[in-house]
Amino acid sequence: FPSELWNFAIWGTCLGGILVTAIVDGREGLKSYFSRIVRWRVGVKWYAVALFLPLVIRLAALGLTLASGATLAADIQWPDWSDFVMELLIVFFLIALGEEPGFRGFALPRMLVGRSALTAALIVGVLHTLWHLPMFITSDVSLMNIFIILSGSVLITWLFNHTQGSVFMIMVLHFSVNMWVGVFNPLFTGADAAMHATWLAVVYVATALILVAVTGPNLTRQPAQQELIAEPAVII
Repeated sequence: FPSELWNFAIWGTCLGGILVTAIVDGREGLKSYFSRIVRWRVGVKWYAVALFLPLVIRLAALGLTLASGATLAADIQWPDWSDFVMELLIVFFLIALGEEPGFRGFALPRMLVGRSALTAALIVGVLHTLWHLPMFITSDVSLMNIFIILSGSVLITWLFNHTQGSVFMIMVLHFSVNMWVGVFNPLFTGADAAMHATWLAVVYVATALILVAVTGPNLTRQPAQQELIAEPAVII
């Protein structure tokens, strides 16, 4: 991103969500907002999804890239515990905590009112893409990331709908996505890196399409969960 100021600006959506919620919804709204951030009791299987779905997607993209004729420029370096802890501190407590409460704790529940979950996911995905616009303008990040962010928003909304609106779990997913960037992105250079980025986008989009095909536009097999919008979900 353009400067070190991003370390502070990244908290803009979270703080903005707090401010607007306080003005519009008052104390009860803030209670709901913060309850989503600490809603961690959602079932072990959803932790497995949040932590390992990004890895499965990465491995699929890696296999497709190699099958397309790309050559590894480096060996895979799996993160050790020190790398894991550092990534956790930076991504989970700075980036994910700065972004996700605003986008998924504030914006997503409101977008879900009167819309299908798929439509809401794409709207928030567009907003999230625009939020990353400085990255696209000032760096050589592949434009394939636009498709990854948009389709990733569908995956996030699906997870949101199955974890009682837990922003905490979205932050776990965000952490996992970012952690594997440092493992897989250095494996390719030049044209092979571009090919890998393309395959990664394809796998993300395909995963999102499969979810929509299986769960429908509400991204859940259960009835639409509009009660998540008005009141904090019960933690069980």
